[in-house]
Amino acid sequence: MGEENTVPRDSAEAAGAASFVIRPAEADEIPIVHRVMREAFEQFRDRMVPPSGALLEEVADIEAKFRRGGGALLAWLNGDAAGSVQVDFAADYMYIGRLAVTPHARGMGMGTALMEAAERVAVSRGYAETRIGVRLSVPKNVPFYLGMGYEAMSQGEYPDRTDAWYVMRKRLDSGLR
Repeated sequence: MGEENTVPRDSAEAAGAASFVIRPAEADEIPIVHRVMREAFEQFRDRMVPPSGALLEEVADIEAKFRRGGGALLAWLNGDAAGSVQVDFAADYMYIGRLAVTPHARGMGMGTALMEAAERVAVSRGYAETRIGVRLSVPKNVPFYLGMGYEAMSQGEYPDRTDAWYVMRKRLDSGLR
């Protein structure tokens, strides 16, 4: 699904600190993708109504995405999986979802690097657009994605009106679709 990328942690690499590596997840690593996602989203347990779908998703759900042609990227820090993001392909855009960085790896730029790596996957597959779903009850998410060049294209609301979300998109350079 793409190449391995070594990403320095800000300027820490110059100081001798470890960097993280992002690479496509293999099918036998789906349980790792699931574990990283669950660990990263655990902070939202019992705080969202309805609950985050990431906390309800099972290994079999990710396996189904892989069978449909989707995939995931894993970020490795000092040999341990510390971040992941999942991708799925539609006719005219690539969907990016379940961006997850474990608590001990936050603040290193891993989330940004995972999103950029996913966008490179989209371009390599000929897509000119990526889309994401962003819950509005997580206040840091919208500014994060706006800062990466995403724009809100629609807003949805859960039936009981306890939360809402944006579908956001980013137009990519070099895509063909």
